[in-house]
Amino acid sequence: MTGSVELYVNQFKSYIMNGLISSVPPSLGAAYEQLKEEIGSQDGCNHELKNLDQAYELVHKEISGRTWVSSRK
Repeated sequence: MTGSVELYVNQFKSYIMNGLISSVPPSLGAAYEQLKEEIGSQDGCNHELKNLDQAYELVHKEISGRTWVSSRK
């Protein structure tokens, strides 16, 4: 699977939107960790993780107005 930044942005946004009808508010960090675990089990995952980090940063900034810095940098 080759996940583009746009694919991961859409996955994060879907996770958030689906969580709005839940009694427990969604955690963007939980979605990030879940996707990170799924990617980590694949071969050649560095590019995937970079795309995931970029998508998380975009969505995080859009929601909170603050820039997120990956711990991988």
